Amino acid sequence: MTNKSTSLPPDNQSQPRVARILATAQFSGPLPPPQVLEHYERIVPGAADRIIAVAERQAGHRRQLESRFMTAIVANSRIGLVFGFLIGLGGLVAATVIAIYGDPRAGVGMGLLTLGSLVGVFVHGSRVKVDDRGGK
Repeated sequence: MTNKSTSLPPDNQSQPRVARILATAQFSGPLPPPQVLEHYERIVPGAADRIIAVAERQAGHRRQLESRFMTAIVANSRIGLVFGFLIGLGGLVAATVIAIYGDPRAGVGMGLLTLGSLVGVFVHGSRVKVDDRGGK
């Protein structure tokens, strides 16, 4: 084995060389990488189990919140459909009564306005849902 420092020119032997290395580590997710868990376990015995238990509780809590949220969305959607149906039915009944006992043209106009409003709301609602999913 040869010493490479002896093969350097004389003017470079006396100058010290400094190298600086910067290393960063980053992770995402509920759990750190296994090497970090192992390090925690060496420092505080049982720490890895506690960290994993916290991540499991957090994941269960998130699933529970998402389930409640979806249940609320479905319930609100059903209530909206029922009330929309009742309002539309009421408008058509009123239009029929006006057409029979009053002015037939006004009754037809009110019926068309009621149906047009309902169709417009459903079309607009459908477009908003498609846009929310990333479609056009």
